Amino acid sequence: MTASRKKKAGNNGARPVEPTSGGMAARAIRRRLNLTLEQVAERVGLSSGHLSRYERGDKSLSIAALMRLAKALNTSVSALLGESGDDDVLHVVRAGERKIQRAAGAEGNYEFSPLSRSDGRAAANAFIVQLNKRATVGKEVFHEGHEMFFVLSGSVEIVLGSRPMRLRKGDFAEFPGLVRHQIRGLEEETSILVVVTGEGA
Repeated sequence: MTASRKKKAGNNGARPVEPTSGGMAARAIRRRLNLTLEQVAERVGLSSGHLSRYERGDKSLSIAALMRLAKALNTSVSALLGESGDDDVLHVVRAGERKIQRAAGAEGNYEFSPLSRSDGRAAANAFIVQLNKRATVGKEVFHEGHEMFFVLSGSVEIVLGSRPMRLRKGDFAEFPGLVRHQIRGLEEETSILVVVTGEGA
């Protein structure tokens, strides 16, 4: 498969990758709350330099870091990434409307699309995560709340603490977010649905 065909298949009709989306919104919210870079960086567990580069659009953040940033700024991941809120009870994200973000670096190398509503009424954070073979999500990540995975295509290895487990298409896993965990892609073009509920959402 050529690189262009692989990219098209991996996006599943979603919008092109927007690796730096969210930084300007984060900076605007932080300033509105009269918080310094250092204060927010400490809450999120990042260096102030990393957060500053994210705000300028020069750095991307992992799903875990985005959730911590949204919580520190009292907003949602979807709002940070520019999703508009809904006016009614129903929230729908069409396949062609999903915004793809890219995470890279110490906490993983993968693409993801936030699905949850951005108006603060969501009881959970939901994402479609796309991994290629050997791509990882998290580096012994842990957070509050509960986490659920459903493998949409391909297969992944989830490591909970020191316990590895392989999940294939159609498999489901659920565990407390406080258990340190890491996900690794085992096949090309693997997709998983990730839902984080409770205090971690």
